[in-house]
Order: sequence, then structure tokens, then C-alpha cells
Amino acid sequence: MAEYQLRPIAPEEFPIWGRAVENAFGNHPDEQDWKDLVEFDRTVAVFDGEEIVANAGAFTFDLTLPGLTSTQVAGVTAVGVRTDRRRQGLLTRMMEHQLDDVAQRGESLAILLASESIIYGRFGYGMATSVAHYEIDSHHDGFLPRIPITGTVRPIDAEAAAKTLPALHDVARRQRAGDLPRVQPWWDLYFKDKEKQRDGGTARFYAVHEAAPGQADGYVSWRIKHSWDDAIANNELRIDEMVSTSPEATAALWRYVLDVDLVGKVTAWSALDEPLRWMLSDPRRLLVKGVHDFLWVRLLDIPVAMAARRYAVDDSLVVEVADAFRPSSAGRYRIEGGPDGASCTPTTDAADLALDVTDLGALYLGGTTATQLALAQRGDELTPGARRRADAFFASSPLPYCRTDF
Repeated sequence: MAEYQLRPIAPEEFPIWGRAVENAFGNHPDEQDWKDLVEFDRTVAVFDGEEIVANAGAFTFDLTLPGLTSTQVAGVTAVGVRTDRRRQGLLTRMMEHQLDDVAQRGESLAILLASESIIYGRFGYGMATSVAHYEIDSHHDGFLPRIPITGTVRPIDAEAAAKTLPALHDVARRQRAGDLPRVQPWWDLYFKDKEKQRDGGTARFYAVHEAAPGQADGYVSWRIKHSWDDAIANNELRIDEMVSTSPEATAALWRYVLDVDLVGKVTAWSALDEPLRWMLSDPRRLLVKGVHDFLWVRLLDIPVAMAARRYAVDDSLVVEVADAFRPSSAGRYRIEGGPDGASCTPTTDAADLALDVTDLGALYLGGTTATQLALAQRGDELTPGARRRADAFFASSPLPYCRTDF
């Protein structure tokens, strides 16, 4: 690294840093209108002379935690190394630098979305939430008679959506562990609805659910991918996002998009515990086309992070944590908590579980269980019954889910 300079960029350097970021993800930087999203003091650039050969950044987020508390986190983003500079230790150096910076800011954890799931485990990130891709034939989408459809769903245009959706999303994201807020520049980009982001679909359509006139409690946005084989309409309705603050809104919004004319199938990305299957008269018609990782969690200050969330049952567990990449985070900790509060302190007491920091990160939001990790031979049970207790202790219902790409 002696020949390289690693530092944040200045605002006037955004064009070259932005080009490096776009190129790392296979894009031409024809428009760099995401500059307003950038927190310049959280950027990382590796310079070789005047050239940027590696890059990273982070957003400051308020992450919703189990028990519906929250904590400030670093949302790591824009990570890339130029092709001709790979395997020179640049990524490792950036990760060290960035995690040091996160810790110095007093943030107890970092999160990211991995472009490649093989990369970040070695830096201590654990796979904490997942997302599923669903598909349903719209000719076989009837609901059970006992599922009520209440309130009113009405279509709105993009201008009205821009005034309505942000506030609804902010209410909903506080109701589910793993979710994140969205700043206004994020919404500004969302409503630009660039054609290159449509993947062959139309511009977005929007609809809002009202429990009573003027009382919006959910929305859905979608695109149509047209298909008219042999002059017969068989369009695909791709749900872009469905957000609701009540089960009634969820049912009504699903019913609305499933009833759109000229559609052969409806597809959506949603949580693993998506409730649509339980509304259907023929639940087998809802297909899961794929399940993928989403949020990855990297714990830095374990006592602070563990005390920030709440736990499903009252218990106390001692966990021995190994951390090869950042040994200062390793140690033995007693986690005590329940639905009403929590604490976490270093201890010399005998451990109940031995986990890698990646495993504890995977458990942190309740998106997996200690038993599931054990079936993959990850973690050791040192006290009989500790895994079962950890399963109940760390559980989060509904399952954690993040709607926001960053």
C-alpha cells in the first residue's frame, strides 16, 4: 500500500469517484445524479497518483431492530476494486479503514448488501436477512372466502405518489426489524424512474389503500412487462414495492394487483414470511422462484449492539465470540434481556455458546436460528439446551426484512 493514498474524496472529486463506482458495477456513468446521496466524509478512495483504483462508501442509517427499537448504523456501499488492481490487498485495507471509522463514530455495527455473497464473510459480516422471489398465475389467484377485503384501493399518479409514499414508508419501516429509512434524495431518484432501471417494463404505476377516506395505510407500485403471444394478452405484472401498515391493507393491495386486466402472472420480491400464501384458496399456486441473501450485519461493539435490541423471551446467555479480522471485538459476553430491555457485558463466566462473529451477526436481527447454524456445523453448544434457548431468545416475528436497496 505504500504507493497508494487512501482517503475520503472532496465534493469536487465526485465525478472521478463516481466513474470508478459505476465502472465497478458494470455501468457507464452517463448520469451521476446520485451525488446528493453521498456522505463525502464517509467515502473511501484509493488513489494511485490522480487515478482512483479502489472505492467504497457508507450511508448513515437508523436500523429498526427486534423489539422495534433502533440504532444508528453504517450502510456500506459502492465497494469496488479496479480489475487491474485486484489481489493486491486493496479491499482488505479499505475494509480495515472503514470499520475503524465506523467504530470511531460510535456505531456498534455496519450493514451491507453484497454484490457477491462470497466476499464479505472474511471481513466479519454475517448473512442476517433474506428475500424471496414470488410468482403467481393470475388465473388461479382466488382468495379464501373468509379473507375480508376492506377499505379502498385507488390508483394515483407519480406526482401524488411522491407526496404520499415517503410518509407511509417511514411508518411501515419502524414496524419491522431490518428495515431502513429513506432520505429525500433517495426518493427523488426513485421517482425519476429511469428507463434503464425498468428491465423492459413500463414506467411505474401506483395505488394507495385507504382504511377510510383520507386515511392512507399502504401502497403498491408496479410495472407491466407486455406479452401478446398469438394476439392473446399474457402480460407480467412486476410488483416494484408493496408497503402496508396493517394486514387489511396488505390483503386489499394484493387483491388489487391480482385483478389488473390482461395479466398472466404477477411477480414480486418480498419477505420469507409473505402472508399471501395464507390468503389463497389454492396456496400451491404461489411459487417461490428463488431465495437470496439481503442484509449482512457486521458487529463491532458487541455490548452496545446487543443491548440496543429487545429479545423475545427473558433469558441470559453467555457467548464466546471469535473475530479473526477484528480481534478487538472478540471476547466472552453475557447477554441478558427480554421484551422490555437488555444489557450485554464482558464476563469470565463459562460460555453457553461459542460463535464466530459472522454467526452472531446472522443471529442479530432474528433472521436465522442457532439451531439452523448448528445444522451447518457453525457454532458450538457448550451448555446443554443453549441452542434451543438461543432460538427462542433471538427470535423476531415477523421475520426481519429490508425493503431498501443501497
